[in-house]
Amino acid sequence: MAAYLGSAHTLASPVAISQPTLMTSLTFEGVHFEGRSFDPPLYYGGRGGYFMQSRPFLGIEAEFIHLKVYSNPVQPAHVTGVHKGTPVDSELPLGEIVQRYSISHGVNLVLFNIALRRGMWRITDAPNGRLILTGRVGAGPTLPHTESTVVGRQQEQYEVGRLAWQVAGGAELDLWKGLYVLGEYKFTRTHQHGKISSGTAQSLLRTHHVVFGLSVHF
Repeated sequence: MAAYLGSAHTLASPVAISQPTLMTSLTFEGVHFEGRSFDPPLYYGGRGGYFMQSRPFLGIEAEFIHLKVYSNPVQPAHVTGVHKGTPVDSELPLGEIVQRYSISHGVNLVLFNIALRRGMWRITDAPNGRLILTGRVGAGPTLPHTESTVVGRQQEQYEVGRLAWQVAGGAELDLWKGLYVLGEYKFTRTHQHGKISSGTAQSLLRTHHVVFGLSVHF
């Protein structure tokens, strides 16, 4: 079992909004996101897994990652599409139309991993090794809490999101009788499609994570 905190950086990507009843369909290019990993609610994660006795290098895991993203409404973005029936193709502050777009109570990745490990410097008090190198790949659903304000209309909700996947690698160092300190790099990707007032918003979230925490091996 493991629990961790960390820092996450989500790469810039387009944000597309669609509000058919308002005759609005817009794409904002190159929107930058902030992670605010150490601001409440914190970025955190945890996982539990089982490594096979016959193949102790191979395991299966379930993992939860509370990833956050915030867009800055002051940032300029190139906007194309139709706004209230009028064609748009110009550079505008994001907040002129989208005053808030964030997923601050978590993109909430629920991942199922295949994990590999290699133990080094095995001793009696650390049968898995004083140092454990790990790698994992995984995929699973998301449960995002999307918050939006579009042209003054607010909406927020938890919802069932799109599939996410991750690749990760790290190391664990023995502290005492099966308790380890861990450090890990992750890359996750998910294409979210959340509800906003009178429509939907889409964003591609490609995120680099650096995490640190504790693990226990039984």
